[in-house]
Amino acid sequence: MAAAAPLPAALADLPSRLPEQDARFYASDVYRSFATPGAVFRPTSTDELTRIVTAAASAGLAIHVRGGGVSYTDAHVPKSAQSIVIDSSGMNRILRIDRKDMTATVEPGVTWEQLHRELEPHGLKVPFVGTFSGLAASVGGTLSQNANGHGSNANGISAESVVALDILTPDGRIVRTGTTGDASEGGRFRNFGPDLAGLFLGDSGALGIKTAITLKLLERKPARETASFAFPGFAALHRCMSSVAAMKIEEKSFGLDLALSQGQIAKQDTGTMMAVAKGVWRSSPNAVAGLRSLVRMAAAGKRVLASAPYAAHFIADGHTQVEARAKIDAIRKVALDLGREIANSVPTVVAAIPFQPLHNMLGPAGERWVPLHGLIPHSRVEAFHAAFIGYVEAKRAEMERKSVTIGAMFSSIGAGIFLYEPALYWTDTLDEYHERMMDKDYLAGLPRYPANPQGAALVEEMRTHIIDLMHAHGAAHFQVGKLYPYTRGRDPGALGLLRAIKAELDPNNLLNPGALGI
Repeated sequence: MAAAAPLPAALADLPSRLPEQDARFYASDVYRSFATPGAVFRPTSTDELTRIVTAAASAGLAIHVRGGGVSYTDAHVPKSAQSIVIDSSGMNRILRIDRKDMTATVEPGVTWEQLHRELEPHGLKVPFVGTFSGLAASVGGTLSQNANGHGSNANGISAESVVALDILTPDGRIVRTGTTGDASEGGRFRNFGPDLAGLFLGDSGALGIKTAITLKLLERKPARETASFAFPGFAALHRCMSSVAAMKIEEKSFGLDLALSQGQIAKQDTGTMMAVAKGVWRSSPNAVAGLRSLVRMAAAGKRVLASAPYAAHFIADGHTQVEARAKIDAIRKVALDLGREIANSVPTVVAAIPFQPLHNMLGPAGERWVPLHGLIPHSRVEAFHAAFIGYVEAKRAEMERKSVTIGAMFSSIGAGIFLYEPALYWTDTLDEYHERMMDKDYLAGLPRYPANPQGAALVEEMRTHIIDLMHAHGAAHFQVGKLYPYTRGRDPGALGLLRAIKAELDPNNLLNPGALGI
């Protein structure tokens, strides 16, 4: 790893600067790191952030903004020592909850779990409730990446919950999108003329730095029902999930292959399962319903997770229990034509504790983990699946020799797109990232492994090939970062416009250089 660069005097002694020994950690993500930045800063206000950014820009240093740090696409990771990292977790205030206009305005470092908890006493929620990693994932980081998560099936991905943004550019300008009338601090409307907010959603931090985010709000629905179904093959799973997505009636749905059902989902530690039980009880409408859910989960145990090669899980919310049940009944009618119903323990757990501990950043036996994903048109999903399975089977013997395994998770993104999310696991040593991000008691209960450079090399080879397979089948991607081939095959007119916008906002290419491939 390259040595850190010396800092200009304007940055060297700022109180928001973190200790030098933290630089390597903040320059890494779930998967890897490259260069050690010159410094890491944790500002607590827009004024302080502006001072850091303008000083770094004047010195020609690259500027990388870290959200919750739970990316795996080199999203915030510097590739040059001539850089700084800004840890946004110090800007974690909920600035305003507006019950009349049904918006919430937050700083970028607020986590999804924090926001959801703060909105609970008001009976409100963001339509996009948050990512599975919402204990750590920040609102600003997620919007820079785009994401699927809780609430996505009913209300769209993370970007669709945004009303307006305040953006800082390297020269110290603030760009405020969605302002209306003559009261810039008042109402905000995203589609008053061109949608400028959309430029900064999914930009991987390459176009501007988010300083404030205004999100839509909805009333929480008090009733909830869940259901799970097993399918004999992938085609049946896909047909079910795509048909249900076209009805747009579930709050959240996701599918799992057998490897993930038996691994990450089934092998939860005792502490997590106790927390799950408490969550199920607390989220039930009454004591009888809570007891019924816990009894069903205990009776089902983990046997249902090994009963079929593919399973799909559905969560439906309603203003009344009748409404929630009616939605699940409609889903059931589709699913039972293609598979069979199984115990609903998995979606019950996910609904009760949407933001679970970050244990899934390692495999169930302490293996290293890196996911990848493609957003594939429904019409091309089965062709991709066949190519993916063929490739994995061709690599199976080598994977066994080098202690590498693979599983996959699935979700529909609206009626037209399917999220196919493989996850690779391999035995290897842990990084400082894992030691600091994960619960120490949980890590203490896991086995440790020696270095496995052959396994790590195979994982990188397979990851690269699978991304190429996805691209060949028309895939798009969330959290593009510096990994996915955003510019490959893009419309030249669209790419030229994006580069012109980048040149206007960041003429010296200092904001997360390499992101989006521009």
